[in-house]
Amino acid sequence: MRAISLVKHLEFEFSGNVLRNAITLHDVDNDGNSELIVGNERGEVTIFKGYEKWQTISNLGFVCCLAVGDIFNENRNCLVIVTGDGWCYIYGNSAQDEVNEDETSIHNSVDDSVDVVDGQILSGESEVQTSDSSHSKPFEKKHGLQQLHVQRIPANTKYILLDDIDDDGSVEMVLGLTDRVVRSYRWYNPRKFLASTIGKRSSVADELCSKLVGLNKWECAKQIGSVTLHHDAENKPTLLIAQPGGTFMRIRYTNDDKLEQSDSSTSISEYLTGSSIDYQFLGLSRMRNQNISTEIIGDLKVLPQDDNKRGAPYAVATLDGTIMLVQEEIILWAIAVDHQIFALTKLDVTGNGIDDLVACSWDGHTYILDQEKNVVRFQQGESVQAFASGYYTLVPGEKPVTCFVYVTFHNKILVYHDICLKDMSSRNFSVSPDCISDVLQGTDANEKASLAHSLDEHDKRSIVEYLLYGVGS
Repeated sequence: MRAISLVKHLEFEFSGNVLRNAITLHDVDNDGNSELIVGNERGEVTIFKGYEKWQTISNLGFVCCLAVGDIFNENRNCLVIVTGDGWCYIYGNSAQDEVNEDETSIHNSVDDSVDVVDGQILSGESEVQTSDSSHSKPFEKKHGLQQLHVQRIPANTKYILLDDIDDDGSVEMVLGLTDRVVRSYRWYNPRKFLASTIGKRSSVADELCSKLVGLNKWECAKQIGSVTLHHDAENKPTLLIAQPGGTFMRIRYTNDDKLEQSDSSTSISEYLTGSSIDYQFLGLSRMRNQNISTEIIGDLKVLPQDDNKRGAPYAVATLDGTIMLVQEEIILWAIAVDHQIFALTKLDVTGNGIDDLVACSWDGHTYILDQEKNVVRFQQGESVQAFASGYYTLVPGEKPVTCFVYVTFHNKILVYHDICLKDMSSRNFSVSPDCISDVLQGTDANEKASLAHSLDEHDKRSIVEYLLYGVGS
């Protein structure tokens, strides 16, 4: 296993405890640039753009998890924040929102450098140290995200997923709770629903409010590690819920039910979605602890192959350091490392169109694995409490770069960017005989070439070391 050294990085000041799923990289304000969003136990969510802190949302409560996605199903991203005491907040860019007037926040400017908007602080001041002294042009200063919706949901959420889990073309919200329960929700807009069913605007719609409607509730056998969406060989969506000991629960959707209008136009019908549930036991013999916590990540991107009928692979990692690549319940390979893995992500690090695995341990050791089992390690140097990998925009309008994000226990966020890893495979160093023949003594070229080819690898390396460093014989 070879090690690499990453130099280019940003350093942000950020205090407070950050949970594993309270950090993400995404385009949160629909400006085409990828931002970093982090929340802590003090009820603060901070958005970083490029080299500076862009916005801080405060007074939320203990932030357990957050995600960015098209929760309203209107082709625009919003920020969804879930707190430990059971509140779900949705924030979006007010410049692009088409919401009710009572949902629009009022902007109150304090001074030229700091804005306070509905309990949020928007600051143009930079709190960042960087290894690159040449800062590029800053992002445009404008009002940030505004609160669009708040709703009470069950408490103690630990994981959130925003995706189309039932293949109906709409984004759902999936929550994993600490009481071994998984719940799914979808945004319900009565105005759009009644307009599509009766063909005109109804006064009843004005009396109803848009909200997140509960779809399903599943109970797991043990504690939930993470939740991921995976598509099988037939491209059918499947929810994978990680369970201790390298196992997981699989939920398959049938997607043959629709939202129906009730006889009473003043009530909202429930969503009914058929699903089947089964448990998968990978049965890895080297598993050291059957109760160890597990992480799972699905839909790993692979190059299209006509003869591949088994679908995309998925990866499983356990806290005791076991990392597996699985395809249709068949373990393709498994490795064991010497550090406790608490975060597992996917990222095309090498830029070849194939997803690589990025696993991080509590002490900052980061393992990068490709799907051919080649491994590269990076030692960050500090203990971390949260980790994320993805794409981050340093300069507005330019292409986002690959990055690793570490939240340390010393009130810092480290963003290592421009991951310069072009090839994961290791190659043995071999000296060309043609290069050796040029430096050998003598005038006969054929004789020198023959001598160079007769040297073994050790002698050829000794000659190169002597020429480069003046050592050897």
